[in-house]
Amino acid sequence: MPGPKRDESIIIVGAGVFGLSSALHLARAGYTNIHLFDKQDFLSTNYSFAAGSDGASADENKILRASYGGQELYQRMAFEAMREWERWNSDMASDKNLPEALKGTEKLWDRCGFLRIEKSFGQHEVDTQNSFPKEIKHTQYRITNQQRTQEATQSGIPASKFDPFNRASRGLKTDGMLDMTAGYTLASKACTYALHLCRHAGVHLHLGPSIGTFTAFLTASTKIAGIKTADGITHQAALVIVATGGWTPSLLPTSQSLLETTAGTVLTINLPPSRPDLWDKYAPENFPVWSWNMGGYDAASENPGGLYGFPRTPEGVIKFGFRGAKWTNYAFPASSGDTKISYPKTDIEEVPERAFNVVKAFCAENMPDLLDLELQRGRLCWYTDSVDNSFLISHVPGQPGLVVASGGSGHGFKFLPVLGKHVVDVVEGKSTEYTKMFGWRDVPKGKRNGLEEGEKGWRTLDKQKFVQSREWKL
Repeated sequence: MPGPKRDESIIIVGAGVFGLSSALHLARAGYTNIHLFDKQDFLSTNYSFAAGSDGASADENKILRASYGGQELYQRMAFEAMREWERWNSDMASDKNLPEALKGTEKLWDRCGFLRIEKSFGQHEVDTQNSFPKEIKHTQYRITNQQRTQEATQSGIPASKFDPFNRASRGLKTDGMLDMTAGYTLASKACTYALHLCRHAGVHLHLGPSIGTFTAFLTASTKIAGIKTADGITHQAALVIVATGGWTPSLLPTSQSLLETTAGTVLTINLPPSRPDLWDKYAPENFPVWSWNMGGYDAASENPGGLYGFPRTPEGVIKFGFRGAKWTNYAFPASSGDTKISYPKTDIEEVPERAFNVVKAFCAENMPDLLDLELQRGRLCWYTDSVDNSFLISHVPGQPGLVVASGGSGHGFKFLPVLGKHVVDVVEGKSTEYTKMFGWRDVPKGKRNGLEEGEKGWRTLDKQKFVQSREWKL
């Protein structure tokens, strides 16, 4: 399918990771008439959740790692993304025209290390270590290998990064891997920088409730020919790209069998300025990104799992994330029949009790000094899962002129600097290993990453008990 001409209008709906990266790479590929729409005015909110921004991209931080088991294509793309993140760090440091919100930001990504802790050394970690290139093997440290941990401390890696929860001194059995290729990105700031790059690349921005809110597709014969926005204006285009994250299944009925909107639970704590001891302890120089028993959450068990967290941000925010249970909200009519589809519910200020209890139990055992502090915020972060955890970047079958870029499945953010080049390949009809992996696909039988549960599953919000942040302190 031939792509649009370089000067024809291309509309991108959604200014999160998929939309930003698509716009930036299309501009770099020589397309000169790109229009980016979003119902949120990110120029004023700077992607800050506290300032009212919605969506998975509006977040304090995200993990940047290449630990993909045996998934070599994702691993390769993650290492490529790391090189681009390094370039963004360098470019931002020398940029004299940064948005006000980025001034004083030293870097967008921090290679502080990623400690993956499991009760036993799992097959996914074995596969990751087997697939990592030989030249970076020295960056991988099994925390039960005393020789390797000694070598690490001699090379300048703080011992606290191997045992940040002091489990060894308490005689608590722990196994895992410290991966010093990995770390975290400052998510909202990274999106603000990407939007800044888009503006300077000539992308036309339509952001805000009136001018940026999609209301309908325009059609010409059988072809998608543009969109209509909430202000009543129609916008013609040779191609429309839908990159609306958790709102994608509701806008594209044909994607409902491949995508499901789910939510992770996020809790954040502000370290008080009066506690320099905690600022030092949880600084990225001393404390790694970490995950705990990511494949081991059992709703019927009291043992915490499916949990991850970060060192403090430059502003002193510590974030916990819980994806052991991916919450759904079946409240939007499906395209046919009496069933409904999951849809983001962003207007609640409480979190499911199950998730809250997992985080609190983990902190009680491993980070009790944080239970003396106020919980700043608990919220749900809405993603779009695909049937197989792989992205969906494809022309939409039966709808010429329409491309979908979605299905981040909780691991898409790290690819912000590089993801869009694969969108360009799809737009231009090129066939690559990645366009095949991301392509429109058949729905597998049996287990489909939870999508088979539907509105009868136990993860729906209407089946949960909710708690408020004031219940945090012991």
